[in-house]
Amino acid sequence: MKNFKLVLPFVAAFILSCKPSPNKVKEQKDTIAIESKAKENYLVGQPILPETEIISGGGKFWGYYSTNVELYEDFVALDANGKVIDKAKFLDEIKSGKYYPLAIYSKDEQLNYKLAKIPARADQSISAYMRQFGSEQLTFYKMQGKPVPKFSFTDVNGKLYTSDNTKGKIVLFKCWFIRCGACVAEMPALNEIVEKYKDRDDILFISLAMDPRKDLQNFLSKTKFDYATVPNQTKYMADQLHVQAYPTHFLIDKKGNMVRALPNEVQVAEALEKEIAK
Repeated sequence: MKNFKLVLPFVAAFILSCKPSPNKVKEQKDTIAIESKAKENYLVGQPILPETEIISGGGKFWGYYSTNVELYEDFVALDANGKVIDKAKFLDEIKSGKYYPLAIYSKDEQLNYKLAKIPARADQSISAYMRQFGSEQLTFYKMQGKPVPKFSFTDVNGKLYTSDNTKGKIVLFKCWFIRCGACVAEMPALNEIVEKYKDRDDILFISLAMDPRKDLQNFLSKTKFDYATVPNQTKYMADQLHVQAYPTHFLIDKKGNMVRALPNEVQVAEALEKEIAK
């Protein structure tokens, strides 16, 4: 998870003819700490990047968004005036294409996003990004805590997974397709997660692929992927899980309820650890 907590490094250089007394050293440290705190408090509530820089172009915006924004995480949502609002309301405003999430400094490690108006002169792709991502994340947010849509999957090896026979287990779905470069690139890291929990029979790793069985078998004969892989799941992913971007992962608790949607292998590892620790 990205950390917007301000860290201000201080380098104290002293050219002294003699070693300072302990009291003097403590006084100097206290002064530095006070100055650091003052600067930290000064930036609380301020954007982590100038808004003019963020919306200066589609490429600039995408760089900012992909590095600093995690709408799938828990965060403090603020309206355009800095007032705390419900996350669903915040995402609905993002979905309109009129606003983007402005990451701001906070006193702790909690993510803070404020609604920022997209100027009329801004690259039109920014509004398009926000309509897509806002819609997707709002849908995923509304799915949290609710039963995962009913399923009955048979993997490429003939094993059956259903909404009923997976109850009592933590389940991870990976949504992907063979020609998705990012989907394939994260597989070695996902294999490491599977290996880490290989001795636990209460965790299932299931991949839902768009591709037909034969193509997947050919792919898996050349590429190691330790998830159980289910073919022909385009309709379930689009209609039931509302996936618009790939890869997308879903973490499901032992009751069969959706915990959250996740974008990549790093977030999968972190979210799984948190779920196990509950």
